Amino acid sequence: MSEQENIQIAKKQIAALNARNVDEYLSRVDESCREGMRKSLEVLFAALPDVRLEIEQILASEDFVVVHSIITGTHKGNFAGIAATNKPVNFHACNFVELRNGKAIRVRGYADKATLFQQLGVLSPGSA
Repeated sequence: MSEQENIQIAKKQIAALNARNVDEYLSRVDESCREGMRKSLEVLFAALPDVRLEIEQILASEDFVVVHSIITGTHKGNFAGIAATNKPVNFHACNFVELRNGKAIRVRGYADKATLFQQLGVLSPGSA
C-alpha cells in the first residue's frame, strides 16, 4: 500500500478509538495481535472512559506510520495501580505502527507518563 493509504488507515484507527468502535479498530489489526490489542484497549477505556486522541503529526515511510497525538480524558478507573482520581489528564503519546496489507502487524507506543502521573498526583513536578 502507498504511504498515503497507510496514513488514511492510521486516521481511521484514531477515529475508531474516539468512537469506541473496538471491532472496527480490530478489523485493521493482524490476527496475531488482536487479542493483546483488545486487552490494551479494555484497560485504556476502563481507566479513561472518555479518552480522546487528537493527531498532532502523522508521518509515513514505506510500511511504517508514526502518529504523534495528544491524549485527553478523565481518570475514572484503575491505571497502572493508581485508583481513580476523577482528575482530567492531557498528555502526549507517539505510536509507531508497521502495516502489511492494510493491517497493523506491530505497534510500539510511547507516552509521556511523567506528565500523566504528575496530573494524577502521584509524581511531583521536577522529580521525573
